[in-house]
Amino acid sequence: MKILIVYATRGGAAEHSASLLAAHFDNPDVKNLRDESPDPSGYDFIIFGSGIRFGNIYRELSDWLDRFWEVLRRKPKAVFICNVFEEEAEEIIKKNFSLRLRNSSVAVDSLGGEYDPTKLSRADRMLAYAMKRELLSPGFLEMKPCILTWRVDRFLQDIDDYLELGSSNSVRPGSVAAIGEGAQ
Repeated sequence: MKILIVYATRGGAAEHSASLLAAHFDNPDVKNLRDESPDPSGYDFIIFGSGIRFGNIYRELSDWLDRFWEVLRRKPKAVFICNVFEEEAEEIIKKNFSLRLRNSSVAVDSLGGEYDPTKLSRADRMLAYAMKRELLSPGFLEMKPCILTWRVDRFLQDIDDYLELGSSNSVRPGSVAAIGEGAQ
């Protein structure tokens, strides 16, 4: 089975997630959308994800989804985001991915997020400094932002279940993909 994993990243969380996901499969193609925009038509399963900035996925993923939607809509797929503020994950997913895409995906989830100021651009470091009060709040400091391995494992289990069953209707009932505004 030919698997493609694509991601858009700034701080490295989506790249870290993509590498954890890739380690689970035999020789998947892993592509940073900043470097290239691969055509998914030659793949059997596609996994794609992005870091989040101001509640939005990065433009590279948004552009790639627009460009290849006609191919992607007919392919089995899984979607992830990486965000530090977990309480916002469901709303971010709803905002950035259509109900049709969420409901047609095998798995849709936030895999957590990492915050490493040394990997940020100067503009993002300035933004982080402006948000310092929130980032240094006791609730935020109690948990170290990181990729949540239990979420990665659950995400991969959903994919494995789909691949074993060969079913196009294996969205986990409690998943973000199953939470929606009703049928479209």
